[in-house]
Amino acid sequence: MMEHDAMTAGAPAAPPPARWAAIRRLLEPRGAEIRQAARLLVSVLLSDLLARAVHLHEPVWSVITSVIVTQSRITQTLTTGRDQIVGTLVGAGAGLFAILLVQTGTMPGWLAFWLALTPLALLAAARPNLRFAAVTLMIVLLFPISGDPFLRPLDRIASILIGVVTSLVVTMFVLHDAARGDVLTASGRLIADIADLLDRALRGELDHDTIETIDEACRTHLQEIYGAVAETRVEGLRVLRRRPDPLLDVLPGLLRRLRGSAVFAARAATEAGELPTVDAALDAERRALARVLSQLSRRCARAARGRRLIAREDAAAVLAVLHPPGPYWSPPMQFTLGMLHDDLERAVRAVWSDGAALPYPEMNKSGG
Repeated sequence: MMEHDAMTAGAPAAPPPARWAAIRRLLEPRGAEIRQAARLLVSVLLSDLLARAVHLHEPVWSVITSVIVTQSRITQTLTTGRDQIVGTLVGAGAGLFAILLVQTGTMPGWLAFWLALTPLALLAAARPNLRFAAVTLMIVLLFPISGDPFLRPLDRIASILIGVVTSLVVTMFVLHDAARGDVLTASGRLIADIADLLDRALRGELDHDTIETIDEACRTHLQEIYGAVAETRVEGLRVLRRRPDPLLDVLPGLLRRLRGSAVFAARAATEAGELPTVDAALDAERRALARVLSQLSRRCARAARGRRLIAREDAAAVLAVLHPPGPYWSPPMQFTLGMLHDDLERAVRAVWSDGAALPYPEMNKSGG
């Protein structure tokens, strides 16, 4: 027992960074839905406290605005907040005009309301992002408060601005998802779909309709990638610090080209007589593509989880299984597979080097 205690006492303790990382993983809420719910609750609480701190007459509009504006992504919050502010200003202007008509006795309140609402309804039909203008008009005219009627729109504009600003700050800094991980996760899924497409095409299992169905899924992943890349450019005020991310600068374009080459090769493989009659050549190409794409997909998934990247020279070992298509392949398939190999090699080198390897080296100007 004493020997065991001595060994335990002499064992090295876990480094503090590792302990803190483990504690953070335990305390941090899991799941995008839970994080979004927490952000929404924090946004509602802060907007209510701020509205009451500046003594607004109706802080409830700040709370309602924060519920509307707080989104899971910063880009979505920015877009919704912008629409909310512009619509609020337009609606408040229309409300002031209607209040002026009523206060001067030009027309009754109901007629002034409909006169102001009609152009806003037409504006919302033409520009749906300005639908908040009609909502603001209704808030100004249909929910009266005591005091100067011309101060009503200003009070509610202040309430809405507090809700928008609070929502933006909370979305950016409270339990925000790392968009870079989202990019790499979606990239791994796209590469897995490409691997499945090529494997089934080289087995002769696909027709044009099935290829189109798989390609639609690949396009969806590409849209997710581009959306997440846009998110990385604004999260954590990175747009102000202008920190470059070489991998995210080139990865979407590389994967778009890889998808195009894979679909082109799959369509060519469905044509009669394009696949080689020698089974060994067909199986070797299929296994080589499956191996490289599988490693590339796993690499993206591992990078999305924040694991340390391996050395750049290992990319050459991954690509060593790819060989130029030989004479067993038809000329069209030699061309399409060669193009596919080139695009796959660029993607592998970019991911393995974390974007340090240029995917398209500049041509030597002295060489013509």
